[in-house]
Amino acid sequence: MKIKVAENTGFCMGVRKAVLNIVNKINNDKETIYVYGPLIHNPQTIAILQSRGLVTIDSLDNIKGKTVAIRTHGIPRESLQILKQEALHIINLTCPRVARVQGLVKKYSRDGYFIIIIGDDHHAEVESVKSYANNGVAVIASIQDIQTIQKADKYIVVAQTTFDELLFEKITDKLKAKYTNILIFNTICDSTHKRQNDVIKAINEGIDTLIVVGGKNSANTKRLASLGKNSNIKTFHIETEEELLYKDFKDSRYVLVTAGASTPGWIINNVLEKLYAISTKYINPLLRIIIHFLEIATRLNIISSLASFFMTLLIEHLTGIWSDYKLPAISSLFIFIMYAVNNYFLKDTLKIANPFKYRIHNNNHYIILISTIAAIISSIIISYNTKSYAYTFIFYSILIAGMVFSTKQMQNIVYKFLPAFIKKIYAIKTIPANIGWITIILLLPIVYSLEITSLDVSRNIQSIYMIIFLSYMIISRNLFLDLIGFGGDLILGNITLPILFGLENIKNFFIIFSLFSIAPVVYLSVYDNIIYLLLILNIVYNYVLFNKIIKLTYFISLKYEILTDTNFILLIIFIYIILSI
Repeated sequence: MKIKVAENTGFCMGVRKAVLNIVNKINNDKETIYVYGPLIHNPQTIAILQSRGLVTIDSLDNIKGKTVAIRTHGIPRESLQILKQEALHIINLTCPRVARVQGLVKKYSRDGYFIIIIGDDHHAEVESVKSYANNGVAVIASIQDIQTIQKADKYIVVAQTTFDELLFEKITDKLKAKYTNILIFNTICDSTHKRQNDVIKAINEGIDTLIVVGGKNSANTKRLASLGKNSNIKTFHIETEEELLYKDFKDSRYVLVTAGASTPGWIINNVLEKLYAISTKYINPLLRIIIHFLEIATRLNIISSLASFFMTLLIEHLTGIWSDYKLPAISSLFIFIMYAVNNYFLKDTLKIANPFKYRIHNNNHYIILISTIAAIISSIIISYNTKSYAYTFIFYSILIAGMVFSTKQMQNIVYKFLPAFIKKIYAIKTIPANIGWITIILLLPIVYSLEITSLDVSRNIQSIYMIIFLSYMIISRNLFLDLIGFGGDLILGNITLPILFGLENIKNFFIIFSLFSIAPVVYLSVYDNIIYLLLILNIVYNYVLFNKIIKLTYFISLKYEILTDTNFILLIIFIYIILSI
């Protein structure tokens, strides 16, 4: 089954600007923000924002001294006047395209024109535009409605920004034929026009199934669905991936996914992942088993745990120590424990951002719980048996800190008592994660080697170079996962490096970091063994994958998570080759 995402889908310019503005306010301001009417027509996004403190109100009775946001559809002129008189602060999130229509109606109404709005009467946007008409107004949605327009000296026609383009043209053709004194402004948003054209083009290309993702009460989303239904294409208008059933796609060969202007990326990604899961049900059974195995291994962090084992083993090799696999085992167990414990404490967030990963953890709850307890006990015993007091003390400290990292109690301690820069680091989850990875997997073996052996300068220099390269691998892996989860993290308020610094700065950083990481590999290949040049393939792989991910707006998350961890599989193979020679 071929799955294609429409070129123009998801948040339009106005909605994206509004959501980013509100998310930024929620992240940085302590005051409660009230929004008059639903901010956008997407109940899932609204529910998340409300859980984070946004309050939706349907009356302006008690707004004195409050901060009130104006929804993207705009509000009636009279309501705006009340806001200006009563509210402490106003956050005007009216879409610029809607504001333009309001301005046209206001201007031409003042000049004596009768206003004709082509749109859905009682729609929030139309209600806001209507309020600027002072010289008569009619709202029509069909050719038949033209007869209801009252007689006037001159007319101006505007459109609801999300109205059907083809129907608008049919109605305006009739209006031009009936009235000579008429001005027509096609105020349908380019985004709406392009979305509809994407669907029409795909129908002509031969799609047999159309999936429209968005609020059931969203006008632009309903129109996208009607294009498919009117062309006798199997069409599903859904709000979440849970509405998709395996049996409905048994005969589907070519599926187009499009979404309304208020549909966030994380919901579209979840739909794509569900479709990917549906498509794999009908492929070769052996290939389906392999994909399922990789899904389990990736999402339970088995691959990354195994990779950490070999990373520590390589550091041991370079430092000239041998712990009977104790240190590699501890590294592997630590990674498994950290992700299992923190995924448990963050399961509510995981359920929204990655429901498929959540389902794996939820369905295998007892197995994961028993495995995690066994891993904790094993790591404590093995660490104690290293006979290295410094190693054991540092490991125990980081293990305990990592296990309580995502608990509510830990959050309260950090945000109440610790300095601002610590709070900042704590909030950016990947920074503590990278510190934990690098400390346990790469640095503690050095501590162990210094305690049990005499200092070998040349060997420790080689180890430092390898630590630089492996740190690059760890940081890159976690950065890729941040990029894959970018849309969901943004709405949920999770602070990641891509969100904090922006995608362009992250791109520049990654290029420089990749180039910098080539140097230690070249050094080791020259001064130790040329076989280390194999590791440059890991850097090339990361660079290619990064450039692919950074250009994507929507993801089949599982696919790119597996591709991310595939580089760890390659790393394991290369380390095995290095250790075997």
